Amino acid sequence: MNIYQKINEVMKKIEYLTKDDKVEFGTTKYKAISEEKVTTAVREQLVSQGIVIIPIKQESDNKELIRTDKSVNMLTSVHVRYRIQNIDDINDFIEVESNGTGVDTQDKGVGKAMTYAYKYMLLRTFAIPTGEDPDKTSSAETDAEIENEIKNQQKINQNNEENVNALVTEKQANTINVLMKQKGLNVEQQLWNNYSITNPKDLTKKQYASILKAIQNLPNK
Repeated sequence: MNIYQKINEVMKKIEYLTKDDKVEFGTTKYKAISEEKVTTAVREQLVSQGIVIIPIKQESDNKELIRTDKSVNMLTSVHVRYRIQNIDDINDFIEVESNGTGVDTQDKGVGKAMTYAYKYMLLRTFAIPTGEDPDKTSSAETDAEIENEIKNQQKINQNNEENVNALVTEKQANTINVLMKQKGLNVEQQLWNNYSITNPKDLTKKQYASILKAIQNLPNK
């Protein structure tokens, strides 16, 4: 079999993987699938089909982030090219690319970013569904939610001018996190670039309203 046929066999064997992990950070809470689960499931089939995957090129970038509590974090982004090789024919391979980001206060940012990139390379290359995808929320639903939030925020601001400088509620912080992810935005990086913060809960309500307007017409990713 050629490499495409072997990839197809892996796809036949791994039809679905359920999310097995809960991510909680501040007001951010969501389900995820662990790298261990993905790698374990795919590795078995790679060995069975005679496929090896190796990174052949990597580019990385580090950016210093400073949170409001003054602790210093490094945001590491990586862009990796992988070779998916048919072990039965040295000339039979394809190359795919994947991106990943990781935040850490010490030296683990690259490792986290590489893990993220590798996990999603496997999921996308072998078309493995994981369920509970935020993309199941339609663009219309997302836009309606944003529009409703904007109207509510405008009403609150009209009634209390001082309110715009107050910090967002936990619900509003979570709303920003969810909506930005649905639009394909890196939450921490976007908040840092625009407001020098990395956590949605540190937004003021004025900033909250501004973000809602900014992302209103962006397509879901």
